[in-house]
Amino acid sequence: MTKTAPVSIRLEADHSDKVAHIAEALDRPKSWVIEQAVRDFVAVQEWQLAAIDEGIKEADAGKLIPHEDVVAWVRSWGSLDELPMPKCE
Repeated sequence: MTKTAPVSIRLEADHSDKVAHIAEALDRPKSWVIEQAVRDFVAVQEWQLAAIDEGIKEADAGKLIPHEDVVAWVRSWGSLDELPMPKCE
């Protein structure tokens, strides 16, 4: 079993009420709902920070796509002449 550490947080009353409602609907304690929310938040932030670091490394290595190419690609979305995603050269 994973060790846990107690943490105290203050929530706006509205958020606390919403967490309580979700906990009741799931038949779980509020602490479980909050733990799940923190897990999801941490996972997204870790993914985003890793993606940013990777992007910086690629940019430092000169692997860049000109802004104009990206703009043209995005503007073509949904059109009959949709462009393929630009690639680094």
